[in-house]
Amino acid sequence: MSLETGDRAVFLDRLRSRLAGGVPTNAAHPMSPALDAVPLVHSVRLDADDLVGSFVRNATTVRALVHDIDGDTVPEDLVDAVIERHRVRRAVVTPEPEADAVASRLTDRGVDVSGVTVAASAAADLGVTSAVAAIATTGTLVQDSRAAGGRSGSLLPPVHLCILPASRIVGTSAAVLRVLGDGRALPSNLVLITGPSRSGDIEQIMTLGVHGPLTVEIALLRRA
Repeated sequence: MSLETGDRAVFLDRLRSRLAGGVPTNAAHPMSPALDAVPLVHSVRLDADDLVGSFVRNATTVRALVHDIDGDTVPEDLVDAVIERHRVRRAVVTPEPEADAVASRLTDRGVDVSGVTVAASAAADLGVTSAVAAIATTGTLVQDSRAAGGRSGSLLPPVHLCILPASRIVGTSAAVLRVLGDGRALPSNLVLITGPSRSGDIEQIMTLGVHGPLTVEIALLRRA
């Protein structure tokens, strides 16, 4: 039984006649002229002269823990502190040079380290990754699934440690997304991570760790 009421043909004919003359001008809200190019993004949260400082400030605002390191490697005592703080017994490490450099220290401390698979990531206490870029305006980490060997390493463990060279920090998302159309093969997945996973769906109460890690720690390497 059809629940449709009214004359469908008459309704569609009315729409066709209205559209035949083009979209009518709205005097109260006239359309802006066409742009010559994609506009640049401006934000009060971005200091264009201090991308690294902007990233640290904005990442901290979204509840990421940023370790600002004046060097090009992760100090062993930082890895030790992460192990102790989160009681890490199992970890997954992505096949990225920055992340792989941490794997040996984890192993030396008795942590069971494995590569990234969905099963291994789901059972891990810690996921260690790098990032192909980071966005200063929002404090966001950007991961390419090709470089990380998948996305589960940063999404399934309750703790995510990202090793971020400061040279990869850009101002806005446009700086990341514009280059995707320059003729190179597109990644199967691009993950943008802005602090710990969160949701406010239930009674507008913000809850962390709902759809991903409860904790995001960033080892920011100033000289890398």
